Amino acid sequence: MVKGALTAKLIATVAIVALGSLQFGYHMAELNSPQAILSCALSVPGNTKYKKTFFGSHGFKKCITLSSEQIGLVTSIFSIGGLIGSFYVGTIADKIGRKRTTLFHNVIFFVGSFLNATANSFAVLLAGRFIAGIGAGSAIVVTLLMINEIAPDQYKGFLGLMNQVSINVGILLTQVLALWLCTNNSWRYLLLTGSVIAAINFCLILSYMDESPVWLYNNGKAVDAFKVLHSLRGGEYSDSRNEVNSWKSGGVGDEESLLSDESSRATSGSSTVTLTEYLRLLEYKNSRLVATGILVFQQFCGINSIIFYGVSVLISIFPDAAIFINCLISIVNAVVTFASAPLIDRLGRKPLLKTSVLMMGISAVLLGYGISTKNALFSVVGTFVYITFFAVGLGPIPFLLVGEVTQQKAKAPAQSWGVTMNWVATFVVGFLFPILKNSWIGAGVYYIFAVMCILTFLFVQRFVPETKGKHSYEEVWAQGPH
Repeated sequence: MVKGALTAKLIATVAIVALGSLQFGYHMAELNSPQAILSCALSVPGNTKYKKTFFGSHGFKKCITLSSEQIGLVTSIFSIGGLIGSFYVGTIADKIGRKRTTLFHNVIFFVGSFLNATANSFAVLLAGRFIAGIGAGSAIVVTLLMINEIAPDQYKGFLGLMNQVSINVGILLTQVLALWLCTNNSWRYLLLTGSVIAAINFCLILSYMDESPVWLYNNGKAVDAFKVLHSLRGGEYSDSRNEVNSWKSGGVGDEESLLSDESSRATSGSSTVTLTEYLRLLEYKNSRLVATGILVFQQFCGINSIIFYGVSVLISIFPDAAIFINCLISIVNAVVTFASAPLIDRLGRKPLLKTSVLMMGISAVLLGYGISTKNALFSVVGTFVYITFFAVGLGPIPFLLVGEVTQQKAKAPAQSWGVTMNWVATFVVGFLFPILKNSWIGAGVYYIFAVMCILTFLFVQRFVPETKGKHSYEEVWAQGPH
C-alpha cells in the first residue's frame, strides 16, 4: 500500500474529476425552483421589461407553455439519458481511457445545457434535458471509477465521499442561484450556467489531470502507471512500484518486473471485463447483487421526491418560503455529507447504512403525516431529519460500495451497471411520484418510501459485506456479508 498522505496533486485531481458529479447534481435539480416560471404557470417580472433583456431582444420566449404531463416528462427524461450514458460509459472508459471520457462528457454537458437555455419549445427542452442526462450518466460512473482507482486504501472512504459531496454542492448551487435567477428575465441564465461549468471542467481536465494509473496498467503501460501513481501519492518510490506490481498476481516489486510486465501486457492486451461478461459470469454474482440492490433501494427510499419536486411538495404548506426552504435543505445535505466523511472510514459502511435507512423510514412517516395534515412542524422536522440521515449514509455509501465489493478488473462495468440501475429507479420515482402524490394516495406516498426503507435495512443486513479496512475482493468476501 502506498503510504503517501493526501498530496496537493491527488486532492486537485479528485476535485477536478468530481466536477462531473457536481454537474450531475446541478442538472438533476435545475428545474426544481424555476419550473413554474419556465412553464408559464407563474410570472415573476424582473427589474426591466423582458423585451429589453438579452434573451427577450433576441427572439427567445419569456416562458415555454407546458402541461403537467410535459413537465413530468422533461424532468424524468434526464433519467433516461443518464441510464443510456451510464450503461455504455464503462466500456468506453476502458477503451479510450478515463481522461478522454471525462472530456467527452463535458462536451455533452455543454451541448445539453446550451439547448436547455435557448429552448423555445417543448421538443428542444426535452432534447437538452436528455442530452444533459447522457452526460450525467457518464460523469457519475467515471468520477466513481477514477476516485476509486487513485485513492490510497486508507482514504478510499473519505475521497469516495467527495462524489456525493460534489453532487450535493451541484444541487445547492442551483438552489442558491435560483434565489436570484427565478424570474421571467433570468431563468435561462440558470440553465446556461451548466454550459459554463462544463467549459471550465473541460479546460481543467485537459491542462492538469493525468490518466488513471489502473487504466494505464491494464493497457500495457505499467511504467507510466507507476509514474502517474507516484506523482499522485508521493511517498517512497518503492511504495508506488509495489502497488503497481500488486495489480498482477505474483508481482515482485522492482523496476525490472514493471518493464517485463509492460511488455507482456502489451503483447497479450487488456485484462478488463466487458459489461456482457460482468452480467453473465457467475464469478461476479456477489458484486452484481450488491450493486443492483443498494443502488435501486437508494432511489426507492424516495430522495428524489425532494430533489426533483421539493418546491412543489412544500409550497402548499409554505407558499412564501418554499424556494428558501428548499435551498436550506440543499445546504444541510451538502454540509452533513461533508461533515460525515470521516465517519465512513472510522465507523464502517454497514453500520452507517443501517442507521441511515432506519432514521429515514421514521422521518418519511413524519413527513407524510405533516404534509397530509398541513402540519408545519412535522413537515419541517420530517424533511430535515430525512435529508440529514440520507446524507450520512444512503447518499454517499452505495456508490462507494460498488467499487469495494468488485474485483479490480471488473470495476468499470460494475460501476456502469450499478449506476444504470440507479437511473432506472430514479426514473421510476421521478415519473410516478407526482402521479401518486396527486392521486388518492396523496402524501401517503411517503409511507411507501418508509416501507422501502425497511426493505433496504433488511437487504443491507443480509447481503452487504463490511468493506472498512479491507484491501481486496477476497478479503471483503472472506466472511460473507454477515
